[in-house]
Amino acid sequence: MNMPRPITQSKFEKVWDGVCLFSLIGIWPRFIEPRLLGLSKCAVAIPSLPKELIGFKILQFSDLHWHSQFSPLLLTKLTRKINEQKPDLIVFTGDFLCRSHLEQPELLLHFLQNLQAKVDCFAIMGNHDYNKYVTVKANGDYGIEENLAARPINKGFKRLFNFVPLTKHVSKATQNIGLHNDLVDLLHKTPFKLLDNKTITIPIKGTYLNICGLGEYMAGQCLPKKAFENYKTQYPGLILSHNPDSIKILQHYPGNLILCGHTHGGQVNLPWLWRRLVRIENENYKRGLKKLAPAKWAYINRGIAGMLKFRWCARPEITLITLQNE
Repeated sequence: MNMPRPITQSKFEKVWDGVCLFSLIGIWPRFIEPRLLGLSKCAVAIPSLPKELIGFKILQFSDLHWHSQFSPLLLTKLTRKINEQKPDLIVFTGDFLCRSHLEQPELLLHFLQNLQAKVDCFAIMGNHDYNKYVTVKANGDYGIEENLAARPINKGFKRLFNFVPLTKHVSKATQNIGLHNDLVDLLHKTPFKLLDNKTITIPIKGTYLNICGLGEYMAGQCLPKKAFENYKTQYPGLILSHNPDSIKILQHYPGNLILCGHTHGGQVNLPWLWRRLVRIENENYKRGLKKLAPAKWAYINRGIAGMLKFRWCARPEITLITLQNE
């Protein structure tokens, strides 16, 4: 297998940094906002929620996009801010890696081992986390990126001027990709349990909570029939699915709260521009809390980082969700 190149600064990126430094408009989204980690808090009302789960705190973070250039300051902020919330549950909703490349695994391991939850920690895979990188192809298909030498920033600029509609088609080769074995092995050494189309029912103070994790939608790996096989419908449920375009499928399955990432909150929230950088089928699921039904919610997290270190009105976030009884 051809491994992607490590995420290092190209000459083009250095020129881009220079342009941003000497541009009043460029300084903020390139050098400031990507380091401004925010905490979003929300309460989610679930009818007939067992009294033991009232006030239960879920900490979500997503889209770490770990690489050798990851900001040490941002990582320190992230660790501190997550642990300061004293969450009952920590969940990660996909994209540990950049383009399926695991760099500096010892630092990633150390970070994940230092996160603390009272009950448990769970994670799912995103489109960067399989043994091959899945993306939107030039023809609008979801598929495997073959040109692993292409720089992320170069690809971002190409998307601005070469827009094609999404076909929603996933090739058989993409559907057959496997998990990233080195990442899976690393997660086994952390508090995080990987849920790949699987449900675990965890005991909490005399009652239970379903935790269901789906595979990646863009890879054709989102398999709800398999994932919900062991779901106990008499108890409430938390659903983890990286890509919010999967919500249209998951609405027809049990579960009270769907947690997603992938969109980076729009990444660069300027008219026309964000739609070129963030390719999703349903633009209503770009970010934030959505009420899907009287007893079903979704939250789309803005994520921590990305291949393109450039954010405009989409600052990185962690989300603290508190369960309430209606």
